[in-house]
Amino acid sequence: PLFNKFDPLPEGELRKEIEALASRLNFPLKKLYVVDGSKRSSHSNAYVFGFFKSKRIVIYDTLINQCTTEEIVAIVGHELGHWKKNHILRTLIAVQLQVLIIFYSFGLFVGERRMYNSFGMDETPVFIGLVFFQYLYQPLDSLLSFGSNVLSRKHEFEADAFSKKLGYAEQLRSGLIKLQIENKSVMNPDPLYSAFHYSHPPLVERLNAINDPEVAPKTD
Repeated sequence: PLFNKFDPLPEGELRKEIEALASRLNFPLKKLYVVDGSKRSSHSNAYVFGFFKSKRIVIYDTLINQCTTEEIVAIVGHELGHWKKNHILRTLIAVQLQVLIIFYSFGLFVGERRMYNSFGMDETPVFIGLVFFQYLYQPLDSLLSFGSNVLSRKHEFEADAFSKKLGYAEQLRSGLIKLQIENKSVMNPDPLYSAFHYSHPPLVERLNAINDPEVAPKTD
């Protein structure tokens, strides 16, 4: 709200489709907003936020301009997949564990007198220990970041599969392609590089997963 303007999504086909999808999934939709993301860039997105029985869905105006109603509903279905599968809670727990590991490691490290002695220091000042820890922590940070990316990518695949099972496979495919083009993202990077650095799977991997016949859409 401080940097963007949030307006209620106007009445129309898109609003009806999203509300119908939310009702179908028993999603406690309280507000449905469109945000003026276009004043900053052409980047498109949609997301879900809120607590308990008061949830909101936010759609970028750029997404509305770039995609069809069916594609937007498919993308919202992906976002609702994150909610349905408790991905937000899992991510929050993972972040808290990461913070715990950082502080625990720092607690073990900061009082190690031999490290200070190797730099000609007789005392163990906490500030200097923090500076040393920032450098020595890098390998552990790389491992934790990789683990975080693995979890995030897993969640993205699961959310895509959820939207597909809702019956939006074709619309999700075309919507993701449009978003990738408009957001000017790399569509097929090196697999090893993307596995280590990307929190979201590359487009080609996501499309291949959506096309997986083992993930069958619902017939009802």
